[in-house]
Amino acid sequence: MLRKFSVWRNLLLAVGMICLILIGRANASETILLQYRDLKLNIPLTELQQFAETGTPSEALQQFFEQSQQNPIDVRNALTTAISARSTPLIPKEFALLEISKAIGDPLRRERLEPLSKAFGEVLKNENQTFSLIDLLAAYPESTARLSLDELLPVYQDVNLFVTRISPILSVAEKLLPEMLCNCQAVVSDSDSPAAIAYQEGSQTVKSLLTEAPSASISKSTSTSTSSTSSTSTSPTSTSASAGKSIGESAEESTGKSIEESTEQVNRNAIAIASRSNQQSSPLPDKRLVIEFGPLRQYITIAELTEFVETGKLPGGWQFYLNIAGIKPEDLQIALTQEIKMNVRFLDRTLNSLLGEYLLFQVGQIVHTPSKLANIQALRSALVLSAADDNRITFLELLYHYPTQEMRINGARLARLGQTASRLRTVNLQQQVVSLEDWLVEVQASVAEQTCDCSQPIANSTVLAPLTIAPETRAKYLPPDWKPVAAHREDIGNLKVVWLEGTPYDMGYQHGQFLHDEIASIGQPVLETLRFVGRGLALGHLAKQRSYAYALEECRGLAAATQDLGITPDSCMVLAYGDVYQSVFGYTLPQELFWDGCSQFVAANAATVDGYLYHGSTVDNGTPIDYIINNPVVFVRQPQDGLPHVFVTYPGVLWPNSGLNVAGISLGLDTAETRNTEELSFSGGSNVQMMAQVLQGATSFEEAVTFMQSQPKVHPNIIMLTDGNSKQAGVLEFTGQSFAVRPLQDNGVLFATNHFVVSEMFDKQAPPDNSTLSRYARYEQLLQPEGQDSYYGRIDPTIMTQILRDRVNPYTLEASPTTTFDDNSSPGGNGSLRQAIYDPKRLKLWVAAGKPPVPQNPFVCLSLGKLLNFPNAEACTAPAIP
Repeated sequence: MLRKFSVWRNLLLAVGMICLILIGRANASETILLQYRDLKLNIPLTELQQFAETGTPSEALQQFFEQSQQNPIDVRNALTTAISARSTPLIPKEFALLEISKAIGDPLRRERLEPLSKAFGEVLKNENQTFSLIDLLAAYPESTARLSLDELLPVYQDVNLFVTRISPILSVAEKLLPEMLCNCQAVVSDSDSPAAIAYQEGSQTVKSLLTEAPSASISKSTSTSTSSTSSTSTSPTSTSASAGKSIGESAEESTGKSIEESTEQVNRNAIAIASRSNQQSSPLPDKRLVIEFGPLRQYITIAELTEFVETGKLPGGWQFYLNIAGIKPEDLQIALTQEIKMNVRFLDRTLNSLLGEYLLFQVGQIVHTPSKLANIQALRSALVLSAADDNRITFLELLYHYPTQEMRINGARLARLGQTASRLRTVNLQQQVVSLEDWLVEVQASVAEQTCDCSQPIANSTVLAPLTIAPETRAKYLPPDWKPVAAHREDIGNLKVVWLEGTPYDMGYQHGQFLHDEIASIGQPVLETLRFVGRGLALGHLAKQRSYAYALEECRGLAAATQDLGITPDSCMVLAYGDVYQSVFGYTLPQELFWDGCSQFVAANAATVDGYLYHGSTVDNGTPIDYIINNPVVFVRQPQDGLPHVFVTYPGVLWPNSGLNVAGISLGLDTAETRNTEELSFSGGSNVQMMAQVLQGATSFEEAVTFMQSQPKVHPNIIMLTDGNSKQAGVLEFTGQSFAVRPLQDNGVLFATNHFVVSEMFDKQAPPDNSTLSRYARYEQLLQPEGQDSYYGRIDPTIMTQILRDRVNPYTLEASPTTTFDDNSSPGGNGSLRQAIYDPKRLKLWVAAGKPPVPQNPFVCLSLGKLLNFPNAEACTAPAIP
């Protein structure tokens, strides 16, 4: 009897397993609904998979591509290119799924994330932790899956960028919220190192910025010089100290007031704001809220919530729930009535971007639709409507304009939002209206369960040691009794030459003073974006943690001189750490902030007519960037503890595209890309800040290379480094994980475009494109002794300009017309924004700038020795090379 039962049991188990397999197969995606706007096509999954594998579309697919005007190659690449999730915690995973669901998911375009989540979990089981969109379609656990071709390419780009780069950096920035909002002390790994000491000193300054209001003790000169005549700076070194005193006095006065007085002020504001909300928007009688306190839920109408805000009176039973949840009623009042100022046009533009949607997702952790579907769209609409009349909103107004009859609110998070606002108000009672960026910081902090738990100190894994120079070493490169040239500005040719001197704060202030109008010309949309990501995403604070101390102080000075433009220390730090953010955030940030391309070359010894070393540098981009083209700047920097040097750059940034110091060290930067994110590191410093350190502290090629190799880096770059005195040069090829040096060739020439050449580095980069390979080949033809059009042995500054102006394609030997901004093939036709030539031994440079084509403009000559008033300095023989 037992044996018969066992047989039947095994038979039933076998049948059950077969049924499960059949059910699983039946539920797996078998049909793909292709959509492009109004066009639709049902095809078998296998047909799409065959196209993804071979690149050859079926007849039906080809016809659909033609009707929708989609490039099959682009579609295939978006479907099959693997996205690595190994380097990211995918926090929050739900946001990534929301973005993917725009292109893949429910056939009716409903925001159903559960099937997509199952598919996502299935494809990430592979050892490499990678996924592709075709993998997600194959794993989709329902019979039909939608593929929207009109969303496919942007979704692939956004998801790839968010998962592989943005998510890891945001997860790091998120850990900084306690330091931004609480009194926690960040730590560095080596508390006795010079970098650690500098960091701790800078950290105290950073904390004071949270509630810093524009101080009357900071006197910014509004008379910015734009003529060729000299004008001197009026920013004394004591400015920083006086600003700090006023901040301290303000905080002392604020904390001296009673908490009761603060609460009474909050209540008066709450009544006024609630009254304004009633007048502006009639509440819907049947609109109700479900406020969740953990597992407990309570219903409340808008009318009852408004009465609570105005009078503090709670509906029956509410005090019981608040007591259980440990929530103070006044915290809810503050969260509901805190005024947030925002620009409607900026809001509408930003909330439709990837970063804007991410922050809407964060706000959605506090308030959302009952089903949690279409919440980003609902919040976007509510925010814009709330701010439409006066560019201000409150959370209560947001609820008034929320476009559903019922909504869910996380009561604990809302209360934490109020606690954070209350904490800040206790420090600064005058701050009754907060910026959008500050409010977003508070929102993100409210999502974190233990924002102000300081028992777990934040570890700062990036310890940057500045390149210092001993006073006696510095003195060797300066004339006896030399005094810095007073800070001022002169326009030389078409260059804006600005002398800076003193402490980092002083130089930052002078920078902002003399280039105030030029910085303003970048436009408010860009400045608003800088504030938005700098404060709202904590990227400014992250940059402060990963930057040298000089950058923090220079940004404080620059922000003080340009505060009327809305420049803040946070937004300045986004630019100071800009090369890293360019690599991480890519196209999600304004193009005015960054560039892409560039090349460098060196000729020395037998390659030049006189045996001197010459260094050529070009800053390129695929499209013109008006802000950079219209504002060519040369900074003559005279740091009080470093070597005088020049930056060739543009307004608002604290680092060089290329530069030269009085020890005869020159350098220039080219962009590069890694093959995958494994060569990135999310705990390093800024490569361009390292270049600035080299210029203010390095006196030899070996010292500069050693410093660059020792510093932790995030992303790849190619840097040409030269020493005019020793006639040494090298191309530094590096990623966040690897480093190599390609030295000057025995024949005295060296050149670099945008790809690695050193054998051990070659496979670590993205496959080189035709542009970088073509320009590299053309440099070979122009510089190598056996080159087809070689200048070898005849190179001098004039010949250097001819090389930089060359527009010949090395393969066709045809020159592109000067009307073509970017020919993607030649040194002079690759979209040049700025070009420079350096004679580092004799401390000279020539800079071409102005309207495109930039290389055809005169190369204006500058003598660094003359700019610094060095006696017996070698002067330029002519104002420019025409």
